[in-house]
Amino acid sequence: MLEYIRGEVADLTPAAAVIDCNGVGYLANISLNTYSSIQGKKEVKLYLFESIREDAYVLFGFASKKE
Repeated sequence: MLEYIRGEVADLTPAAAVIDCNGVGYLANISLNTYSSIQGKKEVKLYLFESIREDAYVLFGFASKKE
C-alpha cells in the first residue's frame, strides 16, 4: 500500500501529475484543487489512493490528507 509520494514535478496538467521519484515517473490523477495547490512548485508531496482492478492500476494524488 502506498501512502504518499514526494519528488520533482516532471509534467503537470489539470487532470494528472507525473512525479519523478528517484528516476521513476509516477502518473497520478489529480483534482483541480490539488492542481491549484501544486501548480508552479518544483517539488511536491502527494498523498495517494491506489485503485487496483482487473484491468487497471490507477493512482490518485491529493495535496492533503483531508482532500
